[in-house]
Amino acid sequence: MGVYSSSFVISPQNSSAVSKYSHPSKANWITAHAIATELSIAEVERLWLRFQQMGCNQDGVLTTEAMMSPSLTSDVFVKNILKYFKTQDGKITFETFLRALKWCEVQDLQVKTRGLFQMLNNGNPIPKELFQRIMSRVYPNDRPEEVQRVTNIFFKTVDKRGKGQLEEGDFVQTVMALPRDSVMSILNFHILPENMRENVHRNLPEFSSRQVGYSPAPGFSPMSAVGPEPSSQVPSDPILNEIAQRIHRRDWDLLANRLGFMADDIDNYRQMYPSSSAQQVFQMLKDWKSREGRQARSDVLERALRNTGMTDASLLLSP
Repeated sequence: MGVYSSSFVISPQNSSAVSKYSHPSKANWITAHAIATELSIAEVERLWLRFQQMGCNQDGVLTTEAMMSPSLTSDVFVKNILKYFKTQDGKITFETFLRALKWCEVQDLQVKTRGLFQMLNNGNPIPKELFQRIMSRVYPNDRPEEVQRVTNIFFKTVDKRGKGQLEEGDFVQTVMALPRDSVMSILNFHILPENMRENVHRNLPEFSSRQVGYSPAPGFSPMSAVGPEPSSQVPSDPILNEIAQRIHRRDWDLLANRLGFMADDIDNYRQMYPSSSAQQVFQMLKDWKSREGRQARSDVLERALRNTGMTDASLLLSP
């Protein structure tokens, strides 16, 4: 995760840091963070409560002293994760906390897997002995012999060169070759639980697809996307474009699989539009609609989106 932390760690000295113009004592503390991080009010409020429970001070900062509390040091995984959230002075700001958890939510599986590997041993290759200790923590109720057996099997599968250590490339390749549903169930992360997220997305206007940095495709008419279409209808291209804009930074391969596309098809879309993942997804969705004809109904796509953990995008199709 270390090489990625620069994308979400915000120093309080940064001129654009929220702490430069807001404070927990001010009424705009939550809304200012929601705007800066492009999260919803509900998500920021939930995470602010968690951040306070972790022991942040009156300035909305988790100090080095607070991070020494037993609740944050007893779990080695929590301790290692928080290490990558720190600014140069060893503190964690609320803004960085938000940006880091958003990163965990929106990145695709391969990037998350690389981040996981880097967290386990500071980005260095993982010796067999260390991996076995990690497995013992993951499965504390298993007998040591069983943990050792699983470790031996894993190394035999991954460490093909017999170096006695796991390299990042081999680790990522092995994880990505596992059943995708299983990997997603482990690495998928949502700031809000699904039922809460669905209610929020339905009821709050801030979940409109009009996001900061969103650029509609040429010819797109906002009026064509106002209000969801009946679930029995075929979704329009503007709606498909909205969905593509919402999910293109996530792991959309599984959605493509659910819609009947194979790995070669997905590779073709990436080759067709190498510089635009949004266009890759949009073209895939248009081809699905063209292939299925009248059967390319909104409810079918909505269900596929829900089943792949993209509930927020599925709500663009809800009646």
